[in-house]
Amino acid sequence: MEYQKLTAGFVCATLGLLLLLPAPPGHAAEDLFESEVAVSDQTPGVRIEAFRTGLSQTIVRVTGDQAALSGEPARALLEDPARLVQQYRYFTEPSTSPPALKLWVRFDGDAIRRSLQTQGLSYWGGERPDTLVWLAVEDRGRRYIVSADDSSDVHRQVELAARQRGVPMLFPLMDLQDQSRVRFADLWGGFFGKVMTASERYSPSAVLIGRLNRSPSGGWSSRWFLEVVGRTNEWSDSHRQLRELARQGVEDVADILATRFAVSGSGAGGRTVDITVDGIETLAAYARISKYLASLSSVSNVEVSELTPGGVQYALQVSGSMQDMMRTVSIGTVLEPEPGGLPGSFRLRQ
Repeated sequence: MEYQKLTAGFVCATLGLLLLLPAPPGHAAEDLFESEVAVSDQTPGVRIEAFRTGLSQTIVRVTGDQAALSGEPARALLEDPARLVQQYRYFTEPSTSPPALKLWVRFDGDAIRRSLQTQGLSYWGGERPDTLVWLAVEDRGRRYIVSADDSSDVHRQVELAARQRGVPMLFPLMDLQDQSRVRFADLWGGFFGKVMTASERYSPSAVLIGRLNRSPSGGWSSRWFLEVVGRTNEWSDSHRQLRELARQGVEDVADILATRFAVSGSGAGGRTVDITVDGIETLAAYARISKYLASLSSVSNVEVSELTPGGVQYALQVSGSMQDMMRTVSIGTVLEPEPGGLPGSFRLRQ
């Protein structure tokens, strides 16, 4: 009886605390519903077309699928993009010559998400893996590894493509520690074990290794290797321009990640799944976990089924499957699957 009284007070106190806590970590991507579009002027006609372009970028970003733009749900949204605009402003990009005029716009994310999911489309929310990029470039005898402070065009193109697709990417520092562990020959020769070991200092959820080579004729070719949550993909590509090759590599990564982490739409209903979380010893920990679960794009409702010493059982209303939930949680910083536990068993990350 004493435990039941404590449980009731515990829950009531937590509900108040949940409203005060900041959003939990694990949403590494920049705002998925913001876009920047180059414009020629500030006239209404040009502005509407910029809204349409920005909304197209947003739809691809949150579905993870370029083909989504040709579907009826996207076409309906794009007919009147202005109704989804929450904020916009003009600014000049000083890094270009002459400075370029751009329009920044933020769309109504809830309305877009509801529309896409109601129509059964996949939706990829803010739970996106931080991807560490090891990029080796060989340009007619010049060999280098792109670093975090690199100012090359290929570095800028990767960052631009990553922002447009909402994929958080970072480059290694290539300081003395990195240089002692990873050499150009390791990346070029496929000695990825050394690269994975060196990557541990950055604690990424995914590691991308790219090898870009310029041929005698001037064209470029690439080989790519991506490891995320224990699964790997390898592919190759070619292009006349280095910047386009790097950009396409990021596009391919975004497509691969979307197939793993985007949640299949299930209309308005969804389904209920039960999960248990262990390692909860404090009120703050309980509040952190509850708010994290409520923030997941696949979760529409969170209810506590049972409280036990050090653990909580939740009933979640979700889109997608338990497997989708396991994949999403695996790239976050709040929960981790219970080693050797049943599907749906988690514990608080230390």
